[in-house]
Amino acid sequence: MANQYPPPPPGGGWSPPAGAAADPYAPERALQGWAQSRGVTINASPDVRWFSSWGPFVYLPAFHRVGREARARIAEGPTEASAFVVETFEGDPIKQATGDDRLLVAFVTSPRLAYRAAVRSRSGGNVVDDFARGLDAIVGGGPSPGSVLGDPTFERVFDVGAPTRDEGNAALPIALRQTLLQSGFRGVLELRPGGLICALYDRRAFDPVTLDALLGAVARIHQLATQYAVTPAPP
Repeated sequence: MANQYPPPPPGGGWSPPAGAAADPYAPERALQGWAQSRGVTINASPDVRWFSSWGPFVYLPAFHRVGREARARIAEGPTEASAFVVETFEGDPIKQATGDDRLLVAFVTSPRLAYRAAVRSRSGGNVVDDFARGLDAIVGGGPSPGSVLGDPTFERVFDVGAPTRDEGNAALPIALRQTLLQSGFRGVLELRPGGLICALYDRRAFDPVTLDALLGAVARIHQLATQYAVTPAPP
């Protein structure tokens, strides 16, 4: 009697879906395969001091540590330029809680870049920064559109900084401004003699699709930013 059991309930549970379990190393293999096919070098332990030494920054948020880095050549010959794309992380606890403390930033070195200017889209960064800029707009903070470059169309969409109007216009040629407007650029762009910094708010993941998009964007920006009517003297 002790070994007798009632019939089990019919149906049971359900079988797990057919197919192999997800491979946790697949994203890393995909990244390495992409890097090899593009001639990109991946560095798992970049030096945060080198990236921090580019400061002070105008609009790029200050960061306290970096993650992985991808190095690539984005222009050859007389316009030779190299990009160092790195994950940056802010120390702001509010942004850390919302996941907005991370940016993928391209630091580009180029002997052709000769002028200083900084651009930041007026929206699209994160909830914290957009709210702060909204308050500034209400109380009238910041220059009025057109007061920096004399281009109110561009300056209604972007915050712009430059040492002087002439240098700002030299750093941001009309073709570059037009491309930023028409492409819906949302992010930060800072130019200075010998280099530029670019972060896209909509591109934050360190994966092949995102890296391709950011490298393509900075290559185009570099090309347009160095189309000088007269080649400048070395800085």
